[in-house]
Amino acid sequence: MSTVDDLYISRLSIRLDKFKKVKNQLYNFRCPFCGDSQKNKNKARGYFFHVKGRMVYKCHNCGVGKTTGNFLKEFAPDLYSEYHLE
Repeated sequence: MSTVDDLYISRLSIRLDKFKKVKNQLYNFRCPFCGDSQKNKNKARGYFFHVKGRMVYKCHNCGVGKTTGNFLKEFAPDLYSEYHLE
């Protein structure tokens, strides 16, 4: 279980549209890379989920997949600099 990843996902949540915690170690929100659907603003197909001891990101629309660190590096460099020190 990666509590550091969960902490930074929680801090990142205010920057993600339609963010919600589905259950323990499963988060859903609109993909910041493809924007999900242009027609339906309620669609949210980006997910953080637990795989092999760490949290990973996957968009079920555009197919982008990243570790939490790589997601932060690209989407929230300010949080990444703190995450990298953990």
